[in-house]
Amino acid sequence: MQKKALIIGSAVADITIRVDHLPSLEEDVNPYSQTMRLGGCAYNVSNMFRLLQVPYLLCAPVGKGIYGDFVRKQLLQHQIMPAFESGEDNGCCYCIVDREGRRTFMSVHGAEYRFKKEWFDELDAEEFQLGYCCGFEMEEESGEYILDFFRRHPDLPFCYAPGPRIMNVDRKRQEDLLDLHPLLHLNLREARSYLNRTEQEDDEIRICAGKLAKRTGNTVIITDGENGCLCIENQKVIRVPALHLDNVVDSTGAGDSHIGTYLACRMKGMDTEEALKHAARISSEVCLVNGPVLERI
Repeated sequence: MQKKALIIGSAVADITIRVDHLPSLEEDVNPYSQTMRLGGCAYNVSNMFRLLQVPYLLCAPVGKGIYGDFVRKQLLQHQIMPAFESGEDNGCCYCIVDREGRRTFMSVHGAEYRFKKEWFDELDAEEFQLGYCCGFEMEEESGEYILDFFRRHPDLPFCYAPGPRIMNVDRKRQEDLLDLHPLLHLNLREARSYLNRTEQEDDEIRICAGKLAKRTGNTVIITDGENGCLCIENQKVIRVPALHLDNVVDSTGAGDSHIGTYLACRMKGMDTEEALKHAARISSEVCLVNGPVLERI
């Protein structure tokens, strides 16, 4: 029986507000659409496991209130039973998207980002082939429980995707997590932020990946939008170009779908380069639809 992926993180009500441009201070703009869909980094990642038919467990807390009710209903429609129930209200994520598909996030954190220690005591690490966690959850105080889980199970390989709030995670907690040698997945802006690099050099993505691979002692994948991605694995450099896209609709969820596809493909037995090529295709397709996930592939 194939082991599952353990996907730790949030399932969130994503409220997408589409505007011609981001308003400046005291400017009044009229959005031309507003939608609410199920999103959240962990859910977006898990969706690729679902579509690729790779077994997984989504460990996403679901709370109360209008957003908690929405998330619960959406999960059940996808035949996903909430793993953790919380008595706290859910928050939501406001995704502001301009005409070129560029997005800005404002997250109201609630139950979906906050974990309890006893939840992790209920998990049997032997059931899982790999794990995944995101920086948004590590930013909360309960991120210590996620760290503790992986620390207690050193034989379970896992991926850490710190996300745009990489510098808001407690520094010691994040360094302790990196000491556990996770596979690291992030974009070039996030990598430069963590490494405190203020000036770009030729082949900046290669330099950043090399430094991060030395720090973690494991595979590092850095994405760079239309420039594709670079991976360093066992000192081997793998570059995968992005697909050319016209008329990008919304890039929300593209990074999550990239790492979700990569991990699922690896669990299906693909090698690193093949998995990255599939991830490039899927993440490109996500940019061509409204919302953070694909309904089918």
